[in-house]
Amino acid sequence: MRVLESRLLLLLSIGIGAAAPAQTIGIAPADKLLADGHYRRAEVAIRAALARTPNDAHYLSDLSIVDWAFNRLDSAIANGEKAVAADPRSAEAHAHLGDALGAKLASSNAGTFEKIALVHRFRKEVDKTLEFDPNDVDALQDLAQFYWNAPGMVGGDKNKARQTADRLFPISPFRAATARADFLNDDTNLPRRNAAVITVWRTAVAARPDDYEARAALAAACLEDPARFGDAETEANRAVAIDPTRVNAWSTLATLYAKIGRWAELDATLKQARAKVSDDRTPQYRAAVAILTSNATAQLSLAETWLRDYLTQPPEGQAPSHAGAHWRLGLVLEKQGRKADAIRELQTAVQMDGSLDAAKRDLKRLT
Repeated sequence: MRVLESRLLLLLSIGIGAAAPAQTIGIAPADKLLADGHYRRAEVAIRAALARTPNDAHYLSDLSIVDWAFNRLDSAIANGEKAVAADPRSAEAHAHLGDALGAKLASSNAGTFEKIALVHRFRKEVDKTLEFDPNDVDALQDLAQFYWNAPGMVGGDKNKARQTADRLFPISPFRAATARADFLNDDTNLPRRNAAVITVWRTAVAARPDDYEARAALAAACLEDPARFGDAETEANRAVAIDPTRVNAWSTLATLYAKIGRWAELDATLKQARAKVSDDRTPQYRAAVAILTSNATAQLSLAETWLRDYLTQPPEGQAPSHAGAHWRLGLVLEKQGRKADAIRELQTAVQMDGSLDAAKRDLKRLT
């Protein structure tokens, strides 16, 4: 957040994080794919459905989710607007338009007045959603995070944020925990914050032990504390047992084994993950980054192989970008003493994504 020129920008740079929209309505295969994070597969099914029924509010709303997942935020808003126009009383359509507007607001470099307009549009869609469905988890989570992150002049209220998360918990412990974990981001004491986040996720898991998302989130939280690596492994394995076709828990296991040098388990994990989720190679990307950041010099060739392989297929929605992979590959090559190759990868990263400031700094450092 920032201040009137500075003060108003401070007040209007609101951190509304968009969690993956809930998507369990209906019986179409795309709904299950979206719920499980298989956005590329879902998009094929959704576009085929829309070719048959172009004004179907449900599929237009689904397409808005896919656009959100791939950070095509203007398109996400446009498809959300089409969904609302097709069915003005659809809570789902209003909720996912609100998600897209919230994501746009959080990522926007727009001026003050444009941000004000986005805030008002966002609140309108959240309020409409809850008018039609008071228990909509997307809208309740968005509202909780809005209340927490927004300044008071545009409706922020931390007490209301907590109350909204409490209201959400019986409906979706996972979504309530996502909001509560976001609340903890204000704590600059990292050990204390990590411990509190773990407690939040343990509460969600206790409420619904078979919830994959909560288990996977608990595992990822434990991975932030070396003293809890054992818990991270246990919870990630439990999540995999619940649903081996989803990628997040595999990514946690891959990261963990790379961090602690359990190479045989890492190799087995990546093979299993690839067999179960062949179109999402995020686990090997995460393992490569862990090798890079842990200075496991003897394994840099593995990291290079995994990053190059990651670049052979399009990234999944919400997965690391190809620009990010080129940047990480450049750093791996630098550590191997291949400066010219490293520079080429960094140049590619910056050309693909001009917002990668860290890659720009590394490129400047090497040239």
